[in-house]
Amino acid sequence: MKNISLLLIVILFLSIDITNAQETAPTKKNKWMPYINLHQYLEPFWKADTIYDETIQPIKEGNGLPEANLLFKAKKIISVKNSYLKKEFRRGSDWIYKNGKIILPTNSSAPYFDKKELLFNTEKQGWSMPGKETVTYVLFHEGLFFSSKQLKVTYVRENNENWKGPVPVFAESQLPKTIEKLQKKDTINIVYYGDSITEGANVSGFINVPPFLPTWADMITFNLESRYHVQINSVNLGVGGTTSQWGAENVSRVVAHKPDLTIIAFGMNDGTLKVSPENFRTNIQSMIDNIRKDNADAEFILVSTMLANPVSTFSHDQELYKAVLESLAGQGIVIADITGVHKELLKYKSYQDMTGNNINHPNDYLARWYAQFISGLLVRK
Repeated sequence: MKNISLLLIVILFLSIDITNAQETAPTKKNKWMPYINLHQYLEPFWKADTIYDETIQPIKEGNGLPEANLLFKAKKIISVKNSYLKKEFRRGSDWIYKNGKIILPTNSSAPYFDKKELLFNTEKQGWSMPGKETVTYVLFHEGLFFSSKQLKVTYVRENNENWKGPVPVFAESQLPKTIEKLQKKDTINIVYYGDSITEGANVSGFINVPPFLPTWADMITFNLESRYHVQINSVNLGVGGTTSQWGAENVSRVVAHKPDLTIIAFGMNDGTLKVSPENFRTNIQSMIDNIRKDNADAEFILVSTMLANPVSTFSHDQELYKAVLESLAGQGIVIADITGVHKELLKYKSYQDMTGNNINHPNDYLARWYAQFISGLLVRK
């Protein structure tokens, strides 16, 4: 009980930190335009020939050189830049490509971590969280610290390199009312409801640094408006530090917006606090039932969460909730399997390639997977 209470305090601490970040986030739309092509960024990774700005985190282990895997083997590397897309690193002197890896030669100017900096035995106040193993600590920080060490690689992948993880299926039969509204160009109300991952932590737009990538929720709205030429009335009700129980208790916030489609994405904090799958199911079902009391035609996308850093104490039961959500699927309810996506990505890439805080938040790259996958349920390709 003591450990659970401590974790709850830590989760609330994280949410306060992120809330403060949000207060400085830009309110001007399209601040990303000088830096990125959002249409390119929303092209599904599993289909695209050219992969734009895949994030990597070079890590040095022992006496070896810092290196990081790309998701796919590359036919051609187009560019390697810092995560803010303001500096391009030079082939040869700053990086080389070999056997699917970006490797940093001696005297490279590109940033990296030494592996022993990521997991260590002495607590660093404000810079660490408890590890799963006894007397271990995991490097942690919010804001732009981790993005400052990451690189973004644009490359053409080999023709025979295919994605083996989950892919979305256009949900025309499962979400008929939503798809019909989109196709008829009727105005549609969408509510995004979840924890800090839904809120936007730690994407670059949220923390107000280049390239100012929108949250995955805003990227989905942008994608739907672009594809269907329709007006989307969307609201993001994600709140840092929350669980599915909080979501069930505060669902009136969602009902007030009369959503045609609600995208529900809890689970990260539930998993950390070891909320049972049965209680998690009850909470999600309660949200659905209460929203449908107000609108019997309401439809839902239930998002299974990304995973927490497996060596941290935040990693517990997150993976269990995917099956719970699948048990709720049916007419008007579909699942976005981000848990499965993240598990597959972790077979090829490090956790640090895809995190904004090294504990439980996505960076720009993983946020794009959220946006691309959920969009794939709503847009026919």
